Amino acid sequence: MRSIILFFLFLPSILFSQDEQDPFDKYAPPGETYTSLKEALKDVNNVYKLKLEYQVIDPKLFPKIGKLSQLSSFQLSGNSITELPKEFTELSNLTYFCCKANSITSLPKNIGNLQQLSEIKLINLKLDSLPFEIAYLKKLRTIEIQNNQADTLSFPNSFGYLPNLTELLVFNSRMDTLPATFSELKKLKSLTFAMCGLQKMPKTIGKIASLEQLILDNNNLTELPKSIYKLRKLKYLSVKSNKLSSLHDSISMLKDLEVLDLRGNTFTSYDVEILKILLPKCRILY
Repeated sequence: MRSIILFFLFLPSILFSQDEQDPFDKYAPPGETYTSLKEALKDVNNVYKLKLEYQVIDPKLFPKIGKLSQLSSFQLSGNSITELPKEFTELSNLTYFCCKANSITSLPKNIGNLQQLSEIKLINLKLDSLPFEIAYLKKLRTIEIQNNQADTLSFPNSFGYLPNLTELLVFNSRMDTLPATFSELKKLKSLTFAMCGLQKMPKTIGKIASLEQLILDNNNLTELPKSIYKLRKLKYLSVKSNKLSSLHDSISMLKDLEVLDLRGNTFTSYDVEILKILLPKCRILY
């Protein structure tokens, strides 16, 4: 979680550490990072890390990527590609995948074959939706989507059935309506929807009892659903730069809340003083 939060300057410094290991290296054994697909294909049984940055990939070689049977960490950046080859889903040992600055509009439908996948980062793409089959990724713990260039980003109804998802971060990516199954993410601890154009949050969010951090910065929220106050494990709540002017008194139910960030809204000094009484152990930023 901390490595993700480090990327955003609008979040408080208490939430991240500069010593956090790059996930690209964390998920793969020590050793050489290959930077050429051509060279990697010469040693298919010993390639654990592949990083292809700002280079055009030979379309004849790209489908051969499925031969990299030991590949654990894979990053694509600025490769002028519009889709991933179907052989991508043959990477049975892939644990970390990051794709940046490409014109990809969708992920392969058979992405569920990547049963070892634990973390996905999708940055500066053109995704209009995530595939239904993403729910088959039983070991997936982290999804990060930033600066998505499509008009809207849709989540499939199956999304809530990711059994081990603990961190979901969507930043600067306009979102469609969240599916009703979203509340089934029983292990989700950190949820960020920042600069997503949200006008309201679904009432079902109160069912995600495991949630400890909720960040809803830079949206168009005029109110929060009362169900948020059922999130008894919540420690950090940020609603910066929305259109909020009050919070329901039931916020006092958040006994473990340590930080409440209200900056960029229209709370009066009186409103803040009431909140301080309701949350005597919480640091309120306004």
